[in-house]
Amino acid sequence: MPFDNENTYIKMVERNEEDLFHKKFEEDLERVTKFFDREYPNLVKEEVVEQEKLIHVSPLDGKTQIGKFQMSTKETSQRAVKIARENYKEWYSRGYLARAEIFLRASELLSQEKFEFSALLSYENGKNRYEAMGDVDEAIDFMRYYALNLIENQGFSRFTGTAYYGEDSKSIMKPYGVFLVVAPFNFFSITVGMASGPLIVGNSVILKPSSDIPLSSYKFVELMHRAGVPKTNLIYLSGSGGRVGRTLYTDDGVDGIVFTGSRDIGTKIFKESQEKRPKVAVTEMGGKDTIIVTDKCDIDKAVEGVAKSAFGYNGQKCSACSLALIDEKLYDTFKKKLVDFSSKLVIDDPRKKGTFAGPVINKEAYEKFQRIMETIPKNKILLGGKKIQREGFYVENTILDNVEDPNIERVELFLPILALKPIKSLKDAVEFVNSMEYGLTGGIFSEDRKEIDYYFNNADVGVIYANRRRGGSTGAMVGSQPFVGWKMSGTSGKGTGSFYYLQQFLREQAVTIVR
Repeated sequence: MPFDNENTYIKMVERNEEDLFHKKFEEDLERVTKFFDREYPNLVKEEVVEQEKLIHVSPLDGKTQIGKFQMSTKETSQRAVKIARENYKEWYSRGYLARAEIFLRASELLSQEKFEFSALLSYENGKNRYEAMGDVDEAIDFMRYYALNLIENQGFSRFTGTAYYGEDSKSIMKPYGVFLVVAPFNFFSITVGMASGPLIVGNSVILKPSSDIPLSSYKFVELMHRAGVPKTNLIYLSGSGGRVGRTLYTDDGVDGIVFTGSRDIGTKIFKESQEKRPKVAVTEMGGKDTIIVTDKCDIDKAVEGVAKSAFGYNGQKCSACSLALIDEKLYDTFKKKLVDFSSKLVIDDPRKKGTFAGPVINKEAYEKFQRIMETIPKNKILLGGKKIQREGFYVENTILDNVEDPNIERVELFLPILALKPIKSLKDAVEFVNSMEYGLTGGIFSEDRKEIDYYFNNADVGVIYANRRRGGSTGAMVGSQPFVGWKMSGTSGKGTGSFYYLQQFLREQAVTIVR
């Protein structure tokens, strides 16, 4: 079967079913509340309940209790590793076709339940209905793409020839054993993709979900078990990263770690996980994503592309534009148009149909926004800069005018804060981008193909776009745009949703038979 992106909203609009989309989403907004205010166990072969709990509260109002989750103990974590290790070979021995079929079945289950999952995300991490559905769609895409990629490559096994007469040799890619997945809050699809990669090729996976989307992650693990993944091979452990995560990634029984999150945590995991022996460490550590706007741009296209990239989901994306380098010849015109466009983006309850962005993820992010804004001179704030006085964790979209502060220009903020900076030339802009420690995503707005080619040929960035109005540095699609970080943004040099991704979780074995 050929791969096709799920793209629920776009396809329903094309079928004149936009009203049906909204009807189904709003029905499930009511339906998913039945899952709230319950206690959810860890899933370690069977259900495990711990003495200490974690309470997950919705950012929509800062008080609705989504659920009560377990603070995993060291003993539970170590038992999970033991179970996962003892059972991974049995999972691998089912064969690549059987594992791929289970993942295709799981993708169909998730497709059937996508309105429920997306409605749940609106409560859990505050996404509007379009972004929430797009997030679940991407999760479906990951499972389908990796299943088809595994089938296409015949489980990554191939004959390698005859070195000596009477010998037949082949290369077989085999799983390492056990992978720990430490997932972020901002994308359910990242959680699904990170778990799917090592699992589908035959490893066991222990999922430590973000404490900000534990329920959707729990329901994903349940769905995978329903689809046929053994409970001994996909384990769910909630808890704090500092306690649970470190216990697991330093455990000698864990062979690899897949992490998405901040640079500081990613580098800590990368270093500490290797202390006893070499381990696979696939880390995506964010970015300081920059869009360049030249004087040869279509300015309206550039304004929209920068604003949507900066303020979509409150800038809480690894790919969000947080710095725009604008040719000095159109700087004043551009910033006026950008402020006008951005001021019309609606910040409100994400359950409402017309909302562009909802709350930031939690109280910590809310207070971080205030601390940052206290350091900014008032005359540098072109738009926003304030918390919104209402229940929940809402802040204003904020645009800053040429704040020459490295803490603004070079540090990932993960908030709806966009810094503008005038630049003399495209060459200067690319040099500024390349001087960054990060290299995740970026973009250019120019109608001059020579300028575009110069940017593409010289930018040290893993994912780059030209003239993308829907989001100048955001919105990579599985299968078409592998999502890969360079420099401090990532360690593997291989992108999610690409044909290289799965081999990171396999090790090669050369097998020779003498006839």
